[in-house]
Amino acid sequence: MTTCRFAFLRRNLSVGLLLIPVLGLGPVPLSAAEDDAARNVAFGKSYTLFPQPTYAHCTDAGDREQLTDGKTTTGYFWTQQGTVGWQSVRYAMITIDLGEVQAIAGASLTTAAGVAGVTWPQAVYVLVSDDGHEFYPAGELVSLNREQHGPWPEGYAIRRLVTHELRTWGRYVQLVIVPLPGGPYIFTDEVEVFRGPPSRIDTTRGRGEPTSAQTLYEQGRLHRAVAQRLDLDAAALKKLIAATDLEASVQACLVAQTDAALAAGTPLVADDSFRAVLPLDAQHAALFGVQAELWNRLGRPPLSGRAGVLWDPLTPIMLPERELSRPIEVHTMRGEYRAAALNLANSTTQPLTVRLRFRDLPQSPLPEYVTLHEVEWTDTSQGIPVAAALPLATRTRDGWTVTVLPGLVRQVWMTWHVTSVPAGDYAGSIVAETTTQPPLEIPVRLRVWPFEFPSQTSLWLGGWCYTNSGGSRGVTAENREAFVAHLQQRFVNAPWATGSVLRSFEFDRSDPQQIRLDTKPLDDWLALWPNAKRYMVFLAVADYGGAIQSSLGGAALGSPDFDQRVGTWIKAWVAHLRSQGITPDQLGLLIHDEPHEGSDIGPLLAWARAIRAAEPEVLIWEDPTYRNPAAAPVELFEACSVLCPNRPMWLEGGEPFARFYRQQQAAGRMLQFYSCSGPARLLDPYAYYRLQAWQCWQEGATGSFFWAFGDNSGASSWNEYFATSGPYTPLFLDDTTVTAGKQMEAIRESVEDYEYFVMLRAAVARAKAAGRSDAAVTAAEALLADGARSVLSAEGVDKLRWDDPKDRTLADAVRIQILESLTALQ
Repeated sequence: MTTCRFAFLRRNLSVGLLLIPVLGLGPVPLSAAEDDAARNVAFGKSYTLFPQPTYAHCTDAGDREQLTDGKTTTGYFWTQQGTVGWQSVRYAMITIDLGEVQAIAGASLTTAAGVAGVTWPQAVYVLVSDDGHEFYPAGELVSLNREQHGPWPEGYAIRRLVTHELRTWGRYVQLVIVPLPGGPYIFTDEVEVFRGPPSRIDTTRGRGEPTSAQTLYEQGRLHRAVAQRLDLDAAALKKLIAATDLEASVQACLVAQTDAALAAGTPLVADDSFRAVLPLDAQHAALFGVQAELWNRLGRPPLSGRAGVLWDPLTPIMLPERELSRPIEVHTMRGEYRAAALNLANSTTQPLTVRLRFRDLPQSPLPEYVTLHEVEWTDTSQGIPVAAALPLATRTRDGWTVTVLPGLVRQVWMTWHVTSVPAGDYAGSIVAETTTQPPLEIPVRLRVWPFEFPSQTSLWLGGWCYTNSGGSRGVTAENREAFVAHLQQRFVNAPWATGSVLRSFEFDRSDPQQIRLDTKPLDDWLALWPNAKRYMVFLAVADYGGAIQSSLGGAALGSPDFDQRVGTWIKAWVAHLRSQGITPDQLGLLIHDEPHEGSDIGPLLAWARAIRAAEPEVLIWEDPTYRNPAAAPVELFEACSVLCPNRPMWLEGGEPFARFYRQQQAAGRMLQFYSCSGPARLLDPYAYYRLQAWQCWQEGATGSFFWAFGDNSGASSWNEYFATSGPYTPLFLDDTTVTAGKQMEAIRESVEDYEYFVMLRAAVARAKAAGRSDAAVTAAEALLADGARSVLSAEGVDKLRWDDPKDRTLADAVRIQILESLTALQ
């Protein structure tokens, strides 16, 4: 008989119900008489819905009666008229009027999910009221149903969430359905309320404190998210256990430990100090402890380490590989930044403090040109954990230290920035040591190529960072300085400001050709970015046009007076920029963000024409989002200096979409790319972020932009459960700190990749000017023409989510070919 290494922990049946004081819940079985008395008292009763149903394929006039008609749906739920559906709502409420106060023993809601992006609800709260105004919490169907029927099924299924364990009363019963974060749909086709015995009406006992759907939604987000994380990881761990070849008795023991870990624990303390860093709490740590035991049973060593596949996602529930690690390989010029990764796994029962140092590389054991990061796992508002945060590892006099928890892979991220090491090949290793385990030694191969990476890069890079006026969104007065420095270290050279930097002006009332500028907002912003290639300003006439029109003396759009005043305005700002050493073509103006089908582009055209007539070198920069740009107003494109289409739309639009913009480029307009998808944590650092610069090279584009470096959607990046949307920032922000993230590191490497092509093009030109036409020149020209295409046409790279499978090594393979080609051209 197998002995479990972990003691069973106390079972707590209220797990998942941490938020609300549920009176009378729990395993209180009905007697036979009570069971006979339990019937659906909601049948045929009236109800109200909030908000009104919005899902087009099942919304109809019958939505006002279908949920209590006793009829259930078959087939695909959301295409049936008997179903009621909502799309893109925070929660939905169904309030049933039972006609009189009644004892309530239970409730049910039937729903479906599992395909087509439809997810199961995160929670279904049950509230009761005597008067329809003051509601009291009675229970939560998802948690109660899970205790009785287990986790959600895989694939498409219809499930009736039901409980007979309520002990409450009321005339009105309200079901509050909360979707998973990021889950856009809610569907149900029937609700029921089960009558209880009159003895359950006990006014002396009371029903707790009154609450509301809004309060439950807001206060319950953290508890729901944590409960979901534990449930998902426990289910994944059980599946992993079942997939092993361990004896059935060992598997049963590990599953029992998993159940015990999930059931034991103390209520979560939800305060401002909470961080959604794995493990989330002691229960979560116990789950990973079971995974460590699984690793141990499968023969994994106490501490193991392998070179990570750069940019590949990690999953918290997984098995470390058995094979010996391949070497960590780094190819770099002097002056650039390149990454590598090491994955450490601990199959013991205790956290391991691991000291890391290098051997046999230049400047070992602590080379100044290597920075080590202790990668943190964070959960997301969508319930998908990622290993993307890159806080610095602790550096001491004899190494770096990281903590490796039982059963949870710790990735160590390395940033290599070689500046003074001579060109050459270096063979060494990274050594991982603890006080209790034999040391690990993973080979490291460093090749420093004989080239200097330029300090100023060619590709425009920006991300609507809005660092003027103290910052916006996730940029605060406390973190702005670190934020700007972080971006500048990652080659951001086309920073963005809001239009307020150009809106501080006043015309002379007697002479509209005279204007006074308040340059301080602009000058303060310029001082943050002294070496930028371009200065981008979101003028936003669609949002602030009225205020600007007033400042222009109320001149009518497109009138001679308007043109003259806009001309005076832009000439004055250009003159001021010239005085600061900034040329007119370094100023880019976004007049109207994302013009699309149905947009009123009249103000955009009026402003663009007046600006270009007065200062033709100033760049009119637009990011059109027309699905069919060939059908968009021609004059929009003619008014622009730079066109920056959305890259995901480019990928989806195929050849017709690309052909249109290539024709615009041939007509003399500069082409660039931007992306604005989210949430950032779930987007592939390789395919979404890094390869955008490769797309730029392939299409002759000159700029790469991402929405938005500072947009944390109103929540700390360390607790995205509270994010209102997105988030979109590719790094980790809170009110006072800035921490590197893998997505932002991929952006930095993308700029370097682009520069490789620029350097190769220059090397070919020099070789040809010297009269060379040999094989090295021919090979280099082929690489310039086809290198990016070979990476962008690889299988899966048009799928931009991080969990989409693809080969993420191809870009580096081509990069090394460029290094070889540069060497051959010397």
